[in-house]
Amino acid sequence: MEKYELGLNKKSFSLFYNGGEVWCEHLDSLYGETELLKQKFKRDLIEISRPSTSSFIAVVLDDSEVDKEILELIVDNFVMLKKPLRKVVFVGLDIKMKNYIKKRKADITFMMTCIDDLEKAKEWLIS
Repeated sequence: MEKYELGLNKKSFSLFYNGGEVWCEHLDSLYGETELLKQKFKRDLIEISRPSTSSFIAVVLDDSEVDKEILELIVDNFVMLKKPLRKVVFVGLDIKMKNYIKKRKADITFMMTCIDDLEKAKEWLIS
């Protein structure tokens, strides 16, 4: 089994946390398999776009190689959703990609940040 297969098999899911609901978008442990990451995100986007899915989203990217193109794909698709998002947090980005997210925050309608710890990220989403 290839090491990226564990990441590919991780399911994204809705989680109740401190009285709120968070969508955990698991795109982690895909290492350099960027095409698989994009495909998994596109499949999960169907669930994210449903009105019943939380508008608080944690995008977990630990152990996945993420570049500007992938972040643009994720953020642009979130912006184009027909349902409004409230908060999006990215977990597991390097400093260069965190800076890209900071720059992108200026032109979107929902709150967006980067936090390295998933528990703290969930707290930020619900606060």
